[in-house]
Amino acid sequence: MSEVLLSTQNLSKSFGGIMANKDINFHINRGEIVAIIGPNGSGKTTFYNLLTGITRCSGGTITFEGKNITGKKPQEITKLGISRTFQNIRLFGTLSVAQNIEIARHCRTSSTMWDALWHTKKYGTEKEENAEAVERCMEYVGIADKKDWKATNLPYGMQRKLEIARALATDPKLILLDEPAAGMNPKEKEELMDIIRKLSSDGYSVILIEHAMRVVMNIADRISVFNYGEKIADGLPTEIRENPVVIQAYLGKGASADGNA
Repeated sequence: MSEVLLSTQNLSKSFGGIMANKDINFHINRGEIVAIIGPNGSGKTTFYNLLTGITRCSGGTITFEGKNITGKKPQEITKLGISRTFQNIRLFGTLSVAQNIEIARHCRTSSTMWDALWHTKKYGTEKEENAEAVERCMEYVGIADKKDWKATNLPYGMQRKLEIARALATDPKLILLDEPAAGMNPKEKEELMDIIRKLSSDGYSVILIEHAMRVVMNIADRISVFNYGEKIADGLPTEIRENPVVIQAYLGKGASADGNA
């Protein structure tokens, strides 16, 4: 039986009386890829913000590795092993690829300014560990040859890969990807799917919000569907593809989930 890594129980968030998320019951197992789909405004990104502590929930609980993490701060949640990317790319454009990834290692270091000034053994060890982690993450997503490039000079698809590399640098157990295929061409989407499959095979759990149905149907082990802040369906891709409620709510009446977007 698969081990549940993260789950939510009746997770809710209201903004001025408007329910952005309502009683969301959700789970993901270790090594699983779960896609979240739904129309714009259906509460998907709010759900991510609740999981990562950016937004505080109005009700319900979040459990990670058997522990209640509801109400914890973003930095605490990152340190526990949950990382994310964002719908809109948030890189440090004037910094190099390597520097963007190195910044993410802050949550795994404890050296102080004095350690750096005096070049203590602790500082030296962590500096070496960080350098190795940066190299490993660049290799993982295939951008090691762009190590010294400024992030802003990377092609769009590589910027998306850099975001994933930066998320990996935090040593996560669960990675949340927010529309990672947005704006990608078909070749870049294929490369993205390969990276996500590799993450899963290496033991990472992945939740992705995505509108590209070909990506979702090809890599997700399971799909959750949101609409008007509620989870209206959950199941295997084959089940979701044929679910009439999902087709009408998300794709429109008469549409098919086999889209090539």
